Amino acid sequence: MTDSLLRRAQHSLAPAQQRDLERMREACATDPVAHVVPAMHVETALASGVVPAGLWAVRRRARWGRELAGLVFAGANLCAVLPDVEDADAEDDLRADVAAAMVGRLSRPAAIVGVAEVMLDLWGRVEPWWGPAREVRERQISMRIDAPASHVRALDTDDLHVDAVRRARLDDYEQLLPACVHMFIGEVGYDPMRHGRAAYEERLRYLIRSGRAFVQFGTIEGQRVVVFKAEVGALGGGVAQVHGVWVHPQARGRGLARAGLAAAIDAIRADIAPTVSLYVNDFNDQALRTYDAVGFTRVGAFATVMF
Repeated sequence: MTDSLLRRAQHSLAPAQQRDLERMREACATDPVAHVVPAMHVETALASGVVPAGLWAVRRRARWGRELAGLVFAGANLCAVLPDVEDADAEDDLRADVAAAMVGRLSRPAAIVGVAEVMLDLWGRVEPWWGPAREVRERQISMRIDAPASHVRALDTDDLHVDAVRRARLDDYEQLLPACVHMFIGEVGYDPMRHGRAAYEERLRYLIRSGRAFVQFGTIEGQRVVVFKAEVGALGGGVAQVHGVWVHPQARGRGLARAGLAAAIDAIRADIAPTVSLYVNDFNDQALRTYDAVGFTRVGAFATVMF
């Protein structure tokens, strides 16, 4: 990283332009599951004609100017699409230049997320400036399903009087929000209602309005509550990335996650995107067993660095 700051960089980071968008979409399409988040932002820019401030082009010096060599999206989370380069020295130069530009041009995000090999390499280069990390999850299993889910009926739920899984409605919001917050605290480690509450609540309302939040109600201690929920957190390149799979703590161990997720997957594939993906910590054996049973296949490794 230090050496990259002392030499003349061959790559730069610049705000994306309209002329970059088609090439960026092609770059994301090289691995639609891995790059669903940047693909979502590129497709939104193509559809709206407005390039978001967080979309950056990686440009390589060429004889007559600079050509597109990758992209970075820097929002609350940062992700990058960088090509595989056969020459090890050229690949090292690319990543060193991108890391130096990240430090020089971008603010530290809440997290760095993406393909493990790339993101951990970039993290190692920017850590002296952006560190320390609150947590580094070095291996998260990336999974996909593009066929009907395997359905298994939840067991021992007669006392819960569960409804069918369905799309959430805005009148579910007040009951769905606490479930989302509970999941977020358990997964990310802090309460989003204390840090960025307005953005978090608006994001949930957006997912509900978009038909991308799925919910199942049941009865616990005489109260109708959310017993299962999941959202399509990212959508791009024909891939719907599922976030926030959660089961009420008092309803766990009965197969609600498996049955609920299978129902949500079929609805997503029918109406939202043909391929459904997610990623999960490699140490979460219970979740991995659930996703394997539903029909997901393991296709890669993600990493997340949280600040």
